[in-house]
Amino acid sequence: MLRAVDVQQILLQTTSVERIQQTQQQQSDLQQRYVAVHTSEEKKLLKEKVKESDEADKARVQREEERERKRQSAREFRQADGKPPPPPGEEENPEEGHGGRINIRV
Repeated sequence: MLRAVDVQQILLQTTSVERIQQTQQQQSDLQQRYVAVHTSEEKKLLKEKVKESDEADKARVQREEERERKRQSAREFRQADGKPPPPPGEEENPEEGHGGRINIRV
């Protein structure tokens, strides 16, 4: 059974309990908003990173295609006219050009 004194104490504590409950509800709402904002920012960053990597891949593919075209044209030229030296840095066998001749002046 409840006594009159207990009921009075409970009624006095109801405002405190109500404030605590409101704070807890607000905290969960704030956490949900924070997670939503954080997730949307991550999605935005991921979309930007994908764009950057696509652009880098396209540039890399273009460079490789250009190198292959140069190599092909050099091969065709060598087959047609003999064997002119390949441009520096574009040798088919990089080991081939090293140590062949030494130019020493005394």
